[in-house]
Amino acid sequence: MMDRHRHDPAEQTELTEQDLAIAALMGRYIERREHHETPRVHDLLAAAAEFGDTALDVVRTVLACYEAMRPYDAVP
Repeated sequence: MMDRHRHDPAEQTELTEQDLAIAALMGRYIERREHHETPRVHDLLAAAAEFGDTALDVVRTVLACYEAMRPYDAVP
């Protein structure tokens, strides 16, 4: 049976500059956390704010989700 909800990859929307910037910022944050370096959250939020309030909200949400998923026994 064919799945009617599957999307053709050619029809998917492309990532925006804002999407790519958020992904890059979060990548830097996660890399710092995993290497036990100072995550520099204020710098991350300031960089996200340059893309507007929506980007800032997305970064805050992703940060909260990432931190909530980290094991409690992880060394900060």
